[in-house]
Amino acid sequence: MLAATSRSIGKLGPSRHPWYVTGTKGDVSTLVMRRRAPLSGRVTLGDDATCEWVVFLAAGDSVTRDALRIAGTAIDNVGPDVDVIYGDTRHDIKRDDRLPTYQRRPSFSPERLRSHNYIGEFIMAKRSLVDSVGGLAMLTDTNSHDRNLRLTERARRVHRSPVIFNVTPSGNLLPDANVDAVAQHLARRAIAADVVFDADTPAVRVRRRLQHQPKISVVIPTRGSSAELRGTSTPFVVNAVRTLVERSTYQNFEIIVVADTPTPAAVRAELSEIGGNRLLIVDYDKAFNFAVKNNIGVAHSNGEFVLLLNDDTELISPDALETMLALFEDGNVGIVGPILYFEDGTIQSAGHVFTPDPTDMYRLQPATIRGAHNYVRVQREASSVIAACLLTPRTVFEAVGGLSTQFPGNWNDIDYALKVQQAGYSVIFTPHAEFFHFESKTRVALRIESEVAKLGNRWGDILDDDPYFNPRLQRFINMWRSDFHTDRSYEEALGPTAPISSK
Repeated sequence: MLAATSRSIGKLGPSRHPWYVTGTKGDVSTLVMRRRAPLSGRVTLGDDATCEWVVFLAAGDSVTRDALRIAGTAIDNVGPDVDVIYGDTRHDIKRDDRLPTYQRRPSFSPERLRSHNYIGEFIMAKRSLVDSVGGLAMLTDTNSHDRNLRLTERARRVHRSPVIFNVTPSGNLLPDANVDAVAQHLARRAIAADVVFDADTPAVRVRRRLQHQPKISVVIPTRGSSAELRGTSTPFVVNAVRTLVERSTYQNFEIIVVADTPTPAAVRAELSEIGGNRLLIVDYDKAFNFAVKNNIGVAHSNGEFVLLLNDDTELISPDALETMLALFEDGNVGIVGPILYFEDGTIQSAGHVFTPDPTDMYRLQPATIRGAHNYVRVQREASSVIAACLLTPRTVFEAVGGLSTQFPGNWNDIDYALKVQQAGYSVIFTPHAEFFHFESKTRVALRIESEVAKLGNRWGDILDDDPYFNPRLQRFINMWRSDFHTDRSYEEALGPTAPISSK
């Protein structure tokens, strides 16, 4: 067991206070620890080649009293293959409500780490890993984004403990981003991509390069319903198909429309005119079952990828299909979903999160919202994305059995995403692909408690502890919000306020 108490730190600080340390090189401090008997680990400020673990933190930050003991317990409980540990941060900044400000972090999200350094300044790594990626001197001489990328990319396992590990006087809640560090990381990993730095966020956008042009099968269930769109009565499926055909810069796709019997003949005719020989209409004469309709559509398609698309959607960004498709150049990706907006421009879904109730993140918030720690603005792993627009490889869809017909209305997308992750693939949300979703204009969304219960019985443990959420956050809401109720916690859920975001 690796553990250290405040008594074992000697001259680093008094036994009843956090461990205040000063930098050994520039703006970086290091602690090194040797594994010894339980609760008696030796901690040294600086370098000691005999120590098994190294802790990096910003100069001026302090380590909380129980941080290393908790980390040692995590190592014992999680397993010996853990090479990297990180956790949450408390910001000691003056607030009128006298409550602390936290950065609560999700479990390891490599795609998000490429966007910005959400892990922060405190990171604990095995000395053997530190040596293998260039050594302590090199890692203390670089920035934290570069250091965290180098350590995590070579780690066998990265573990997040949802506890406060470090305390900082900094009032800046925006994770830093280093475009050169990301470019070097991509080169080391042989990931073919271009990087673009967004200084306003700040974040790095990783644009993977498509190595080939696979065919996409776009599957759209419909009953041909019309509703008012921008002041005009419009058949939504016609609008969805037309905008996809006319706006998309990626054109290697077929369209499979699964049409209920009541679908008007005029709608069918207009679809055929727009789609031409790459559109197929499949008749459906059974009771409504969203999962069944999508599965039937996939069965009639032959693309290498499948895009599940609601009939009440509309393409916004012309390059959305290739943006989503390029993410599959990483063979571990099983699902990609875009950001969806309502007709008025507010967010409909920025990916799902389980709190434990499955919810669309930042629903009804303005399109300009950052989200806490720029959550909405970066590409990242998620536990699920909405099937109103979901891209997935056909091989993955077939391997996990498609959408479960046990969820005819809701939750089939969440069930599918969890099956895909259980099979070893990741789910990616990207804000760089945009669609409208005119939700519930073609049908009334109903919450069927029997389906909720079925989802809970099947996936209850994951719903209750979403790895891409944080157990210390407020539950049953759709924002990344501190677990105490103040006006400030609400502001933090929406994103940094102007004084905090300024540097």
